[in-house]
Amino acid sequence: MAFNFKHRISFMEEIPNPGPDPGTSLQEVKKAWADIKTMKGSEFNTATMAGNLGVSRFIIKYTPGITSRMHIRFKGKDYSIRSIMNDDEQNRTITIIGEAIL
Repeated sequence: MAFNFKHRISFMEEIPNPGPDPGTSLQEVKKAWADIKTMKGSEFNTATMAGNLGVSRFIIKYTPGITSRMHIRFKGKDYSIRSIMNDDEQNRTITIIGEAIL
């Protein structure tokens, strides 16, 4: 299967705000080229039945250090990471399922 890694995505991580102000902010920790796939009909139906709207699949080249606590930023929209899969456990590609943060 050929992938077309033509979309630039950023991995964002929440960090505590410096100084006396409480709270956190998102900071970019990694960038990657991704192939973004639409969900198949059955996958989309399952996701919407579960109440998950705006679900996307991001496929990137294998990169260690990606965690489910990170967010993905693509075209100004943030996605929370729901699933990270090392495709066929071959350390070639990773498939990430992300849900749009409204």
